[in-house]
Amino acid sequence: MVGPDQDPIRRAITEEFFRIVDEKSDEYELFISPVAIEELQAGVEKYGEDSVLFINSLECTELPENDKAENLVSVYTTDGVLSRAHLNDLRHIAYAVVFECDYVITWNMKHLANERTVSRVNVVNQCGGYEKIFISTPDFFTGGKIHGQ
Repeated sequence: MVGPDQDPIRRAITEEFFRIVDEKSDEYELFISPVAIEELQAGVEKYGEDSVLFINSLECTELPENDKAENLVSVYTTDGVLSRAHLNDLRHIAYAVVFECDYVITWNMKHLANERTVSRVNVVNQCGGYEKIFISTPDFFTGGKIHGQ
C-alpha cells in the first residue's frame, strides 16, 4: 500500500495494479495477512482512515492467524533470510507461503522485493516442503503503466 506521503508515480501504478486485479477477478484473488491489518490499523494516525477504507473496499480474503506461518518466520530468521528487526516483513511472506499464495506484492524493495531475499526465502521454503513464492512490486503486473494513461 502506498501512503499519501509517497511517490505519486508509485501511487498511480498501485491504482493501476488494483484496477487490473479487479478487472481480471477471474484470474486473481487478493489476500491480506493479519500483519497487514495490524500495520494498517497502526498506520491510521499516519495515513488516516483512507487506507483502511480502501482495503475494506477491495474484495480480498483476510487470512487468519496461523501458527505454521508464525513458526516459518522463526525459520526464516534462524536461516538468515532477514534479521529479527524485519519480523513483520517476514510475516508477510510466511503467511503468503503457508496459505499457498503465488505472489507477495510490495513496494518494499529494500527488504522484500529483491533477488537476495526471494532466493533465500525460496531455499528455506524448498527445505521445508513449501512452494516457491514470487515477491514483486505492483509494476510487474502493470508493466509500469500508470492508472488513467
